[in-house]
Parts: sequence; C-alpha cells; structure tokens
Amino acid sequence: MLNRSATKRQAMLDAGIAELAEHGLAGASMESIATRAEVSKRTLYKHFPSKDAVLEAVLALLMERVDPLSKLHYDRQRDFIEQLREVGMREMQLICDPDFIRLSRVLMVECMRSEAQSLRLMEKFGEKENSVYHWFQQAGDAGQLGQLDAKLAADIFVAFLKSSAYWFSVIAWQPVPKKAEQARLIEEACLTLLGRLQTNRSR
Repeated sequence: MLNRSATKRQAMLDAGIAELAEHGLAGASMESIATRAEVSKRTLYKHFPSKDAVLEAVLALLMERVDPLSKLHYDRQRDFIEQLREVGMREMQLICDPDFIRLSRVLMVECMRSEAQSLRLMEKFGEKENSVYHWFQQAGDAGQLGQLDAKLAADIFVAFLKSSAYWFSVIAWQPVPKKAEQARLIEEACLTLLGRLQTNRSR
C-alpha cells in the first residue's frame, strides 16, 4: 500500500502523463499539472523540478514496461513454434497494458513535435524494444527462418499484432482486445509467419 507521499507523487505523475499526452512538452505547464493533481505548485516542484523532469519520469515508466522484452533469448533446445507463441504473448501483454498505451501517447506526441526529440527518445529506449528483433536474429542464426531475413520476419510478426490491437487503442482510443481475442491474434500471427516461411522454403 502506498504511503501518503507516494500516493501524492503518483497523482502528480498521472497528471503529468495526461497533460503531456494532451499538450506535449511545449504546451504543458507545471501549473496545469499541479491543478490536475490537486496539489500546490510548491509540492509539485519538490518532486519534479521542471516539465522535463516529468517527461523523464514518464520515460522511466515506459522503460519499465518494455524491460520484460529484454529478457527474450532464443533457445536452440526448445521448439521454435512454442517459443514463437511465447514471444507473441510477451509482446501482446505489453501492447495491451493500459499504462503502456497511455505512456505511448506521450512518447508519440514528443516524437512528432521535434525530429531531434524523436531521435533522442528512440535512442533512449529503442534498444529494449528491439529485443524482439534480436530474438528473431537468434532464431535465424539457428536456421529456423530459412532464407527469410530476420528483421523482415520480426516486422511481419510484430506488425500483425500491433495493427490488430495496439494502434486501435493508442490512436483510436478503442478498448484493448479481450484475453480470448488476444490469444486468437497471437495464434494468427504465428500462422501468418509460418505461412511465409513455408512459402520461402517451397520456392
């Protein structure tokens, strides 16, 4: 259970996320964040000295959400399809996480605001998000992808999941798919990739 100070900080962070998602860093104000969080500006500045500090805290949360993907490693001793489903489950858990979705909106606003900001933010957490691509590279090195490029295989797989679940939630504000639908989409993503691999092998 959060203590009073932690509860206040979380309220301020939630307010910061909402403010940044709506107005971006340039349009957000510490006064508006304090008003949303129902705290004084003095209290807000005690926890977050500036808007940039709020943004950095948001990015830290985003990194925490992406972190489980960094633990993905292809195991040559295990079944490829079984592991592919697990990768799909990890990716689906992330892109259907309500906190990840709202944090993603903040990131998107900042990336669209400035090319320099976009490059900085992508560099900051891109390596962790690329862990899925590293898994496909490892699978390719083990001979599981045939002649199919590992990056293309990852793009096919991840794009299927994101186009079916993530983007509708982030951009169109639609609810995330139910668990049964998530499982169906993971299976469809696996079948789509396996179909592509089979096509490549039959050429």
